[in-house]
Amino acid sequence: MKLILNMILVVFFFSCFGAAHAQKADPVESIRQHYTQINSKVPSYRKVKKNLSGFSAEGGELVAYFHGPSIMKMVATFYGETGRATEEYYYWNGKLIFVFHQESRYDKPLSGKVVGKKENRYYFADDKLIRWIDENGKETDPTESAEREYLKSSKEFSEAARSKSKSVESKQ
Repeated sequence: MKLILNMILVVFFFSCFGAAHAQKADPVESIRQHYTQINSKVPSYRKVKKNLSGFSAEGGELVAYFHGPSIMKMVATFYGETGRATEEYYYWNGKLIFVFHQESRYDKPLSGKVVGKKENRYYFADDKLIRWIDENGKETDPTESAEREYLKSSKEFSEAARSKSKSVESKQ
């Protein structure tokens, strides 16, 4: 009887430890949960809008969503003659966790009629790009250049969202 009880306790311990370990082992699932939670609360966040200047041919807009002093989400939209691009930045505990990049192509210049889209998803943990899902829905090896680009943009847009200025000028 004692042996069976010990075996049950051992199995229980390992099943609990294994489940906890599995949750920690997949940061992407945690990021997806945070993404869902952030988007469900967007209507309750304070919204700040800024004009983007020099980032694209036809201008753009940055919208930041604050929960208290913390930025939870930012949406940067860049307009061009033949399409537009949108980048959504998501934050958890003050750190970038996810970027959703979408490019839309117009049927003719400045028409606004979208005929094609490309989407890329970038997952971050501790300022490192840990997963990249490309426009074909396939996992791609994260690159240092993509990591640097999005961390730089995130920092630049975060600072701009907190500033008193009504517009954001490209530093390039």
